[in-house]
Amino acid sequence: MAPKISVFIPVYRESETLEPLLADLLADPYEDKEVFAVVDEPTPKSLGVAEKFAGKVQFIWNDQRKGKVNVLNEVVELSTGEILLFLDADLLVERNSRDFLKVISEGMKEAELIEIKKGIIRDSFLARIVSYDYLSFTFTNWFFSHRLKKCLGLNGAAFAVKKETFETLGGFRKVVCEDLDIGTRSFIKGVRFKFLANIGVSTRAPSSWSQWFKQRKRWGIGTASWFKEYVRDLSKIARDHPGVLLPSLLFIFPALPLLMVNLFMPDELYVKMLYVGLLFLSTQSSLLLPPTALTSTTLSILKNLFIMIVSLGAYTSIFYLFARKLGFPFNPLEFAVFYLVYSPFWLLIIIASITKTYVKSRQANIDWKI
Repeated sequence: MAPKISVFIPVYRESETLEPLLADLLADPYEDKEVFAVVDEPTPKSLGVAEKFAGKVQFIWNDQRKGKVNVLNEVVELSTGEILLFLDADLLVERNSRDFLKVISEGMKEAELIEIKKGIIRDSFLARIVSYDYLSFTFTNWFFSHRLKKCLGLNGAAFAVKKETFETLGGFRKVVCEDLDIGTRSFIKGVRFKFLANIGVSTRAPSSWSQWFKQRKRWGIGTASWFKEYVRDLSKIARDHPGVLLPSLLFIFPALPLLMVNLFMPDELYVKMLYVGLLFLSTQSSLLLPPTALTSTTLSILKNLFIMIVSLGAYTSIFYLFARKLGFPFNPLEFAVFYLVYSPFWLLIIIASITKTYVKSRQANIDWKI
């Protein structure tokens, strides 16, 4: 007999995609399921959605904002399912995800924790750039799933866990990145993990760059706090599994190699490598004699241009291959913007957040309730 699935959707005020998300879940042929929508500070729009699904979805209303962590821990206690499926309110089930709930149920035969492939609703330039960030995180957890069958950090927009496992882990903790935190605790506890790439959901990106920065600032502080708390565990994991952790780190932060090379590789070595190369090529073509002669006076420009072109080409090829494998769209020009602008900025936020977290003894004032 198929296990019962309890679906939880936390909503703050309202969501444009809540109605189609609920419609898809209720239309799913998987029979043994229950759907909870927990709404903090509901708006008339949320109340209107509830009327359409009366008797089919269990709505829980909170006049004041209690926060995602609190409401999810509370509503889990009301559920009766063996499998808990957590979905953000701003996403849609992808149309090619046939038998969405059945695939999750089948996946639970091999694992206690499951993550579902996530993409971005590509309805703006910002959304298209952010989609490559989601591709990097998707590949990382797919990689962990295939190599270690354990999860170091979840993207909590869509994941499932056995209720027994959720209770053993102690549920969600009151931290900024509760999904990253529960993923790390699952790794430490040895919870079996599986990444599902044959079904997927699409979520919305922030509506503007200012909203994106606000979101990433919160995520940056959350990640820094997570890093500070689990630094010893992460160090052990790095020693035990360098062949998994290092490639994943380079994929999540494509700007990291450029930063490391610029910080630790001596300028003299760049000059020698570039000069010898140009000197050899100039013997074949006199057109290369001027740039060869100018090498010593254009060190900084040539060095950075050379590294940027090589690394951009390498990362473009790698991301393209994994985009095809995992069913993500790929555009070289969009990726160039992601690699040259977006990724360095996001890495800078992370570095600044970690520095701030270690320098300040008191925790940063970030609203974890959102």
